[in-house]
Order: sequence, then structure tokens, then C-alpha cells
Amino acid sequence: MAKSVQLVDQYGNPIKAEVLKTPQTAEYVNLRRTFAEHPSRGLDIRKLPRILEAAEQGDLRAQSDLFCDMEERDGHIFAEMSKRRRALLTLDWTIKPPRNATAAEKDMTAALMEWFQDLPEFEAFILDALDAIGHGFAAQEIEWDFSQKIWFPKAWHARPQSWFKTPIDNRNDLRLDDYSVNGAVLQPFGWVVHRHKAKAGYVAQTGLHRVLCWPYLFKNFSVLDLADFLDVYGFPMRVGKYGAGATERDKSTLLRALMHIGRDAAGIIPDEMSVDFHDAVSGDAKNFQV
Repeated sequence: MAKSVQLVDQYGNPIKAEVLKTPQTAEYVNLRRTFAEHPSRGLDIRKLPRILEAAEQGDLRAQSDLFCDMEERDGHIFAEMSKRRRALLTLDWTIKPPRNATAAEKDMTAALMEWFQDLPEFEAFILDALDAIGHGFAAQEIEWDFSQKIWFPKAWHARPQSWFKTPIDNRNDLRLDDYSVNGAVLQPFGWVVHRHKAKAGYVAQTGLHRVLCWPYLFKNFSVLDLADFLDVYGFPMRVGKYGAGATERDKSTLLRALMHIGRDAAGIIPDEMSVDFHDAVSGDAKNFQV
């Protein structure tokens, strides 16, 4: 009677086949029901340090969501990151046997190379792994398939960095954020985790976006100021006048009318009130030059 083969990891520790049949995140329904918080909304010089400090203490959620917002909202950051990711797709790659390999190890290496060439969406797998450049790490969950007595990766699922945290006593150890104090240990052979050190520090500090978040903040201030300026540039100044006996309700009515005139070119006010327009055409554009 043939004995079943015991699966082991690279250290010889046994692995239960049942563990490979179900992705680890399937156990954590709350993770799949979480959505990005988009902390870039209302980002200022007080909010940003709180986000970075929380990441240093193990809570990566807000920092990870911010880094995603930065790539989506800043075309320059996205373009430069895309260059770095796609550069690797132009390179050749190979799998080599270990030093002083036996004939069996060489045969296994050749078979492994053939298997990897047939992997589904391998280029997408590489691109998702290179998300670590900005975040410091990228984790992809493996979906395994057992066919012809061989366990083989069927698919790779990129998981948001916001799904992870670091325990208090080891800030380089990535764990699933299951809302416990230290998080859930990643299942062996269930993940491919790529780490990228754009700068020195713990995993929460090593991403390139950690450095870019401050220039992004100040640039965002400038863009918002420019948008506010362009929204009113060229409009004539509108001044409403109300009588001495006007109530607060009368003043609010006049203010709403002024705002509607600027946006809709229409508005109504009582006979006792008036609106003056100051000609913007006669102004000097030099006052608005940087």
C-alpha cells in the first residue's frame, strides 16, 4: 500500500494539505468588507504626522490608504511608479539549481522553470509584487490547485496593505489585521510577500511613498489654492447692500442671492436691497502672477 507523501516547508516542518485548500483570508469576513478610508481628504500638517505615527506603532491602515490615494491623485507619482514597475517586465529571468546540485535537483529545477513559464497572469503577479516599492511591502495570497499529484499555484490574489499590521514586539513581522492586538500570523505557503527597502527602517517606514507624502501634501495645498483661484478669477466682485434695519434672515437671503448670481447668473432679492458689480476686466493680471 502506497504511503501518502508528507508536505514540508523549506525548514522541514510538516504542512497539512488541508491548509492549502482554503485561503487564509476566507476566515476573516470583516477584512473583505472593509473599504478604503481615503485619508487624503482633509489632509493637513496635523493629520499626516498622526497617520505616520500610527503606522510606526503597527496600525498600517491609514498610511496604506493614503499611499494608494497619492498614486491615484498625483499623475506624476503614478507615472514614475509605473516606469519602475514595468521596467522589470523587459528583463529576462531564469531559475537556477543550487550550488553543487545533484542530477535530481537539476531535473527538478528544469521542471520548475517550465511550470513557472506556464503560470497564469505571471506578469500581473510581478506588477503586483512591485507595489512594494511605494508601500515597503506587497503581499499576494496563493490559491493552490492539486492536479496530477502536484500542488500548483492556480492564482495569485493581491491583498491591500491596509489588511496588515505589525505586532508591538516585532515591527518587521507582517500579520493579518484580525482586530486582535498583534494580528494573525500569516499561513505558511499561503503567501508571497515581497519587501522593498527604499529607505532604512521598519517595514512601515521603508516605502518610497513614506518620503513622498510630505511633498504630496504641500503640492496638494498649492493645487487646491489654484483651483479656488481659478474658480473666481475673472468674475466681477459682487457687493450686496442691505438697510440698517435688515434682520439676520434678510442678510442670509442677500448672501444666497449673491452666490447664485455668481454661479447661475440669476438670483432674487427684496426691493430694499441692492447688488453692485465691480468690473473685473479693468483689473491688472500682474497681481495674480507668481
